Amino acid sequence: MWRRVLTALGVVGATVAVHEAAHAVAAARGGGTVREVGIGFGPTVLRTKIRQLPIVVRALPLGGYAAVDAEAIPPRRRVGMLLAGPLANIALGLPLIYALRDHPVVALGDEDRSVGLTGFLGTFAALLRAADQGAGAVGRLAGAINLGLGVMNLMPVYPLDGGHVVASLMEARGASPRARTAFMRLTAVAFALIVQAAMMADLRRLLLRRPAV
Repeated sequence: MWRRVLTALGVVGATVAVHEAAHAVAAARGGGTVREVGIGFGPTVLRTKIRQLPIVVRALPLGGYAAVDAEAIPPRRRVGMLLAGPLANIALGLPLIYALRDHPVVALGDEDRSVGLTGFLGTFAALLRAADQGAGAVGRLAGAINLGLGVMNLMPVYPLDGGHVVASLMEARGASPRARTAFMRLTAVAFALIVQAAMMADLRRLLLRRPAV
């Protein structure tokens, strides 16, 4: 059981690391200040540097962040930094899916569908199932997760990267702070509804899979 859990956590942590490191590298090249790239949350486990990029690994690898002084980057140049994260996930995901195409498919969401709305619980459960089928299945699913995360983050809703891109372009074109704030608040509601739907879908799957008493 612990091997499966550690495998799933490793895939989640690596996916987040790729995303946030791409943001940080693009920000540094664009003239922004990168204070650190964090992998996970909670107490610090490790601090290191990779090519002068500060990396912090924390105890719970369930997410991550890039602490970047984005406001120091002009709005149009900020767009490249924002797109770097999702594009890095897509660039990793597509080759993984293709290279491991002969390995078992473990679907995200409903097992009898190739695509389904799913959140963290559903993704984690799929990774646990993939771990039972070997490294190839895990790698193929990791590719699908990276691809899905990259595409999702391109959606023009706040606080996803695509929403930040739209807000930056609005700023570059002279939109007022009030208009940008209204855009972010409205799309944040849409994002919250998507997250809620994914969580409910995960809970329905878990309840349906509970054995009868």
